[in-house]
Amino acid sequence: MVSNVLVLGGGSAGFLAAISLKHRLPRLTVTIVRSPEIGIIGVGEGTTVGVPQYLHYYLGISPADFYRIAEPQWKLGIRFLWGKRPYFDYPFAFQLDTKYNQLSKGTGFYCGEGSFDCVGVATGLMSHNNVFIRHPNGHPLIGGEVAYHIENELFVRFLETLAVKLGVIIHNDTVVEVKQDDHGIARLRLASGVEMNADLYMDCSGYASVLLGKALQEPFVSFKNTLFNDRAVIGGWTRTHEPIKPYTTAETMSAGWCWQIDHEHRINRGYVYSSSFISDADADAEFRAANPLVTQTRIVKFISGRYERGWVKNVVGIGNSSGFVEPLESTSLAAICAQSQAVAEALADCDDPGPAMIGQYNERTARNWESIRRFLGLHFKFNMRYDTPYWQACRADADISEAAEVVAYYQENGPSVVFRSSLLAADDQFGMEGYLSLLVGQQVPHRSTYRPTAAEWNIWAQLKKKIQIVASSAVSVREALATIRAPNFAWHDRNFYQLPRSPG
Repeated sequence: MVSNVLVLGGGSAGFLAAISLKHRLPRLTVTIVRSPEIGIIGVGEGTTVGVPQYLHYYLGISPADFYRIAEPQWKLGIRFLWGKRPYFDYPFAFQLDTKYNQLSKGTGFYCGEGSFDCVGVATGLMSHNNVFIRHPNGHPLIGGEVAYHIENELFVRFLETLAVKLGVIIHNDTVVEVKQDDHGIARLRLASGVEMNADLYMDCSGYASVLLGKALQEPFVSFKNTLFNDRAVIGGWTRTHEPIKPYTTAETMSAGWCWQIDHEHRINRGYVYSSSFISDADADAEFRAANPLVTQTRIVKFISGRYERGWVKNVVGIGNSSGFVEPLESTSLAAICAQSQAVAEALADCDDPGPAMIGQYNERTARNWESIRRFLGLHFKFNMRYDTPYWQACRADADISEAAEVVAYYQENGPSVVFRSSLLAADDQFGMEGYLSLLVGQQVPHRSTYRPTAAEWNIWAQLKKKIQIVASSAVSVREALATIRAPNFAWHDRNFYQLPRSPG
């Protein structure tokens, strides 16, 4: 029976894993061992919609407390400065896998040419740097498909406070030796001389993967043939008068791409690139030339791939300890939440999970990593914006075999969704909407002969005009922040995505 769990690592992965276990199974003794030599990574981070849902629904975290302490910003999606268009938006809300009653085809068939703004309400909001529709009473209708921009340092501090409140034990020490037996990890010897053991070990040690990768020597499956990037130069600056953008920006660069994550008082930027095509010094120079306000920068190295199994004997790798794909779709925190929940539910269902349950966990986790890999591959395979050696190599050599069936279907039929359920697994986190956003957004050619009539084009123009009117009168991030900070504002803690009570 698992009654004592040791979590190695005190970052977002470690605390989310510990909180998930303790919240779901209060009977467990959960101890975090974190090294005082490893500080908190002070960078901005984007999430998917699943992360707020996990925090506020599964873990029951009060939005009021979270916004007051962690200070997240809202994220409606990603703006891609990518492909042939000036830009295209990929929001979390449905926009292309839809059909208007007045039109004969799905929405994607009307987005092949021209601007990509106001395709749906979310893209309309993004185009106006607004975040929420305005209620008739003038206040923001806070809801919908919303993710977060998070400052990692504030986020981890919030999680630490919550973990302590739940009874998680935090031990500041460094592992100097990992001792094994037939069951996996027998105990950890720490720098202080203390030895600690547990029934289950959660490896949240990041890229180092101290237990799963180094100690147990689990084989690593590289994604290098699909995702070429292996480094990032990170920087940012204090916000001045720039509008707070309710989306992450992904901008094409000569040997990779650059993100922008907006926070209330800071703008974080990072250039993700391949060291096979550009040196660190040249990447830093290109990054600074494109972002003259950037102050201090630093280089982060990473490897895209996953361990063959995430749960081996009595060790479960969580987050970067089990795998990592580059940050283009902000999937890191979502993966941590999914893995933490799966382990918590497995332990709740079975006191001592056996090979069959562990096997299902490993199958599900591997499938999730592979779904992210194939989706990210589409970003690089079809981006025609630049013709540098890097992008030539991406278009020629990036392996998208896992997504080949979806691409072949699109190239033959255009943005058809008739067979979405057989093209993609039910648990694919991006769905047909995500694939259409990438394929239509990048104007990937297709052989469909359908051409909208003049009457349909007129209807489409009128629909977009209505969206534009709604979006232009919507609420900015600053106004929404002022609303939730008003003394008489009240959240619906258990219905975060529904309209809160009117403030006054």
